Amino acid sequence: MPRLADHGVWTGKVGPGWEVLLIPEPLARLVTEAISGSAAQSALGWIFAYAGHAGVFLPEQSDDPAWPPGTTYLQTGAFLTLPPFTRRAAGFDGASGWVRQDGDPLSRPLLLHPVVTLLATDSVCSPPPAPET
Repeated sequence: MPRLADHGVWTGKVGPGWEVLLIPEPLARLVTEAISGSAAQSALGWIFAYAGHAGVFLPEQSDDPAWPPGTTYLQTGAFLTLPPFTRRAAGFDGASGWVRQDGDPLSRPLLLHPVVTLLATDSVCSPPPAPET
């Protein structure tokens, strides 16, 4: 895991030993709501919000099967910017910070992948709500 600074952003290379899945904040909100309070809650590690995305840390080579369209998988060697470790974000509201820092930093891809895939497919396939008249 990166050595996180308390007061400044961290920019560096992903890995070794960990990689990152970037999820657009609206999808990340759905995923965390679906998992929170369930047995699968242990699937989530630390989550950060930065530049309109949420990032979850995963073990290396967690990209098979591929993550759904709309997400970005950063492999070892890719550059990443993290918010200051002490900056908290209340949720996914566009602010940068740490949404979750409980438990193991690494998320569990075998539990997380089906939820992200299902919700990404539902959010892409679902028509937008009809405008009120």
